Amino acid sequence: MGTKKFENVKKRAYQDVRPEIRTGDIFFASGNYAFSKMIKHFSDSMLSHVGFVFTWNARVLLLESVEDDGVRAVPLSRYVNDYNNSGEPYNGRLFLGRYNDELNMGKVSQMLGKAADILNRKYDVDEITEMLARVTLGLGVHKDDDAYLCSEFVDVCFKEIGIHFPRDDKGFIFPEHIAADGKVDPLFEIVA
Repeated sequence: MGTKKFENVKKRAYQDVRPEIRTGDIFFASGNYAFSKMIKHFSDSMLSHVGFVFTWNARVLLLESVEDDGVRAVPLSRYVNDYNNSGEPYNGRLFLGRYNDELNMGKVSQMLGKAADILNRKYDVDEITEMLARVTLGLGVHKDDDAYLCSEFVDVCFKEIGIHFPRDDKGFIFPEHIAADGKVDPLFEIVA
């Protein structure tokens, strides 16, 4: 796949873009961590992670599924300033995109309800193994379960409001599939 639409978006400071961020905007990361590099390599993408944001009481929160915690909500500012309580920013690039469909995006509270229902569910480690087997050996197909990769989490939440992202021929979904969707418009790259 290898969508290029996020490569040359305008870089903007997080504090400057905060007022423009809307609930339902899609967060993408391109990490420099070993696990991130593996995802980028096997998905032929510059992107390694996806989640979506919501605003609440002047806060911008990110809903995501990560290896150590599963489905969680964290302040988006943590990626910019204090990733995983390290005192350092996320090691990689951060992007925001927006799904261009006002009719479905008008139902965003349903999407947030779905996300709340699956908060704290496990990260789907088994799915990573299955995807690697598919990519390297041509084996395996996706099976729905109660554990979520980052892209599966975003996909199931957006399906709640009638938005269906493409998957590969074996039913797997990567951050790349979501980014490549024709209705996902890049907004900007977030910098400190």
